[in-house]
Amino acid sequence: MEFDRPLRVRLVNECELVHAGLTQILGEHADRVVVLPPGAGRDEIADVALVDPFRRCSEDPSGPTTVTRPPGTARVAVFSWECRDGFVERAMLGGADGYLAKDLPALELVAALEKVHAGERIVAVDTGHRSEPGTPPAIGLTPRETHVVALIAAGSPNKEIARQLDLSMNTVKSHIRTAYRAMGVTSRTQAVLWAVDHGITAPWVAVRDEVAS
Repeated sequence: MEFDRPLRVRLVNECELVHAGLTQILGEHADRVVVLPPGAGRDEIADVALVDPFRRCSEDPSGPTTVTRPPGTARVAVFSWECRDGFVERAMLGGADGYLAKDLPALELVAALEKVHAGERIVAVDTGHRSEPGTPPAIGLTPRETHVVALIAAGSPNKEIARQLDLSMNTVKSHIRTAYRAMGVTSRTQAVLWAVDHGITAPWVAVRDEVAS
């Protein structure tokens, strides 16, 4: 993925240590990404803003759910250590264009930032359960299970999935259980990662537009 200039990244309300660390790590890739200095004026447009709404969050995964796009920013992604079930999908449903773990290797982070800037919805967290891109599932998903998994990847709660597909909650839960077995995952976050790796994210735009309306 090539751009005519390095992407400009702004860290929002981050501590000096994180800012200095990210600047140093990405410094080796300054031809692709540059981190704006803390004192950069708000009139300096950033391509991607990185925010961490969970820095001071409690153990409750129902914490902050709205990810606000800072003024003068094209896109916004969550950049956090917090990757437990509940946090990723709530942030994506709450307005984030991507969800990036703070422990991503530099090259993976650069690639993820470029994809976010290009308009892709990216979940890049390492839970130890990420499938290799292109690896087929051990058992194929049915069309209905695929649609349910796609809506999970879009951040939809079970109630919203039931409403969109005109199914009962029990039926939705049944599809989720069988899909999880087919994918070899045991949690919602793992299901999101699996779906992203396998390109099962089509309904995202419709869901997001509906939530925003």
